Amino acid sequence: MNPRELLAGLVRYGLVGVANAATYYGTYLLAHPHAGYLVAHAVGLGAAMVVSFLLNCRFTFRVRPTWTRFLLYPASQVVNILATTVGVVGLVHLGIDERLAPLVAAGLALPVSFLAARFVITRAVIDPRPALADAVTRPIPLPER
Repeated sequence: MNPRELLAGLVRYGLVGVANAATYYGTYLLAHPHAGYLVAHAVGLGAAMVVSFLLNCRFTFRVRPTWTRFLLYPASQVVNILATTVGVVGLVHLGIDERLAPLVAAGLALPVSFLAARFVITRAVIDPRPALADAVTRPIPLPER
């Protein structure tokens, strides 16, 4: 992949991140009056993870979403969480305001998070179940008489 394609993918990944944040917050606001803040947070994270996965497959990396990719996708988010956490701690230690550090850390973690998501989504083993489903639903040929 050439640098221009890589940069375009990184920009698309950032746009998906904006949609992801909006999905999380919108879901949180809808769920909060009915379930409290912690449940609303968990529901928002779940909804945002699904939307993020689907948009990153289709829009960012232009691959078909599969169950295997979906099940592996949270691993890329662990990389993001670790990178932003290390970033926040390091930035605060360097004297950056605690309210600003998370935003700076998120920006600094974006390339690492992008590469992790790209690896998980584009390198995931293709799910063999569609081929198995075809085999299961294909009519069994009857012997000729």
